[in-house]
Amino acid sequence: MRPRPAGRRHRAAPEDHRAAALRSGASEAMAQGLADMARAMDDQGFYGHTEPSTPDTATTGFREWCETVLRPTLLS
Repeated sequence: MRPRPAGRRHRAAPEDHRAAALRSGASEAMAQGLADMARAMDDQGFYGHTEPSTPDTATTGFREWCETVLRPTLLS
């Protein structure tokens, strides 16, 4: 593998992730799972959104999420 110049990003194909995981000692299932996740991110974007949400487009406000999800989780 060639060294990449500092500061440049390289988009690896899902199979590249799989091969790197196998070289690092991951099981076949783990390597395939990593490749599947990379493929899903290519198809759907990070967290399934192609555009980042904003306060105007988010389905839940931060305060509401804290009150309905985070607080009950921390108190349980």
